[in-house]
Amino acid sequence: MREFSVTSGTVFHSRKLTFKKLLVAIWEDITAVKGTAALHLTRKIGVEYKTAWVLLAKIREAVGKRRAKMKLWGSVQIDGKYIGGHIKPENKKEDRIDRRRKENQNGKRMCVLSIREHNPDAPNRTITRIVPDENPKAAWAAVRDHVQPRSLLTADEHGSYDDLVGLAILRRVNHSLAYQTEDGVDTNRIESFFARAERSYVGIHHRFSVKYLDWYMAMVAWKEDTRYMGQRWQLADVLRTVTHRTTSENLCGYWQGAAKRIDDQVWTEDTTVEEQRYLR
Repeated sequence: MREFSVTSGTVFHSRKLTFKKLLVAIWEDITAVKGTAALHLTRKIGVEYKTAWVLLAKIREAVGKRRAKMKLWGSVQIDGKYIGGHIKPENKKEDRIDRRRKENQNGKRMCVLSIREHNPDAPNRTITRIVPDENPKAAWAAVRDHVQPRSLLTADEHGSYDDLVGLAILRRVNHSLAYQTEDGVDTNRIESFFARAERSYVGIHHRFSVKYLDWYMAMVAWKEDTRYMGQRWQLADVLRTVTHRTTSENLCGYWQGAAKRIDDQVWTEDTTVEEQRYLR
């Protein structure tokens, strides 16, 4: 005979925390505008840092899986933002290097390729995908997977978006000349998401591991998408999400060796169909 509870087979499978602590953890995470640090949660619910980190990671992973079947439509904006990989400059000016050059980077600087809706009276959802750099193949694959054909797609002047003409009706705005064209074309909606992501990185977490960057960005995107919703609705949405997701293969037994099985969640040209489904 086996015992079952409402968390059996869900993200919180084999839990040791009380329901009250689980609910407090979810509440703390959704009410934090730019995210919750695991160290902050340890003080709130009285657990070790390891427990708090895995608990938050499970919520982020479950929220991230919502992107798998999302198809954006209508007016859509696309852009990329580089996050992480900070290199401390040398003390003396003559010893400093150009940290913008690829050969001088440490491999931890990744691009968050994002696509976001901008429609009146619509949910205006956001899709994020972690890629090594802003490149045409990554942009094409993201639009192919997550944007309805013939949508109105807006991008900046970056050459990575030149080939998207065949997938959507493409509009461009040259930021070196203006942030908004005379007829009102801009990418301000997606820039607002990047602003939240930047503040989450600088002000809350201070660093993102490449291995988990996809989950962090997925949670930031959810916060941006639901910012106009009431907290009761947000709580119900996350509860519905975590209870409808199966037990995580990545985080169940994380501190017992499961972490070694997790690959960096970065999309590349060689990513297989099965891996693409996981990354989304």
